[in-house]
Amino acid sequence: MGYVGGASLNLHEPGAVRALLDAASDRGWRPEGRGPVEMDGWPLLEAAAAARAGGGGPEG
Repeated sequence: MGYVGGASLNLHEPGAVRALLDAASDRGWRPEGRGPVEMDGWPLLEAAAAARAGGGGPEG
């Protein structure tokens, strides 16, 4: 998934989904929370793609 001419992220690559979860966590999402939570995913895509490009964060 990605922007035309912008950030992209291949969800089949190792660590890509982890990067999205980390970006969501950085913005206040807590997996232990109960009930639905709405977040705009496009800023998460940009943050996750930037983290993956920088090589930071755990793979998994």
